[in-house]
Amino acid sequence: MRSFYLIGIGPGGPEYLTLQAVAALRRVDVFFVLEKEGRGKEALADARRHILEAHCEPGRYRVVTAASPARAPDRSAEGGPGYAEGVEAWYDDKAALIAGLIITHLAEGQTGALLVWGDPSLYDGNLAIFRRIRATILPDLALEVIPGITSLQLLAARHQITLADMGDEVLITTARRLREGAAAGHGSVAVMLDSNAAFANAAPADSDIYWGANLGSEREILRAGRVGEVGGQIADTIAREKQRHGWIFDIYLLRRPR
Repeated sequence: MRSFYLIGIGPGGPEYLTLQAVAALRRVDVFFVLEKEGRGKEALADARRHILEAHCEPGRYRVVTAASPARAPDRSAEGGPGYAEGVEAWYDDKAALIAGLIITHLAEGQTGALLVWGDPSLYDGNLAIFRRIRATILPDLALEVIPGITSLQLLAARHQITLADMGDEVLITTARRLREGAAAGHGSVAVMLDSNAAFANAAPADSDIYWGANLGSEREILRAGRVGEVGGQIADTIAREKQRHGWIFDIYLLRRPR
């Protein structure tokens, strides 16, 4: 039987792994890395390799890399596939790719792993992808999920705040849903997967924003204040970092005034 781990690696720095994650890393025979195309994206694969170098015995493991399939854009406005359909097709492509890699490179009795940013349960598609793999291609694959520290937790720690205000709730959502008005009526709203400053047009100017980018890395940036006062500065920072490096990982918490 083949075994497989989905290991949450937190924001990507070797120091942000849990002891459980480190123990799991040291039991892995083959690590699978799906590399994304685009300027600067090689840094994402490098971060994973730095984690292995920091916590694993040299020569104890192998690394297998492959190009990650691209997700089709939302074409619903043109009468084509919408966002959800595009994601489902993307998951199917990734499931076929990963299963093929496991069959080719992971022998019976060995253990493989994917290193997942943050935590595998929070806005990550790998659990859905592995449900497909086990349902249709590798039903005997033993899977274990190792939770990780999320950038949401690190954001709160950096700004020294709680995610939910006293007696209130917190909504965790995406920039797309924020633009659709999902934040209405919620006291605190954590937004992931933005990188385009959706708050500038979707959040009231008197809302507080606690923003961070590339948390836990040498490129970490923090900003906080009222959206109407610092929102433009944050949007400029996002544009500058994307221009300079090709990408940015940002996350923020919006809180309505009391």
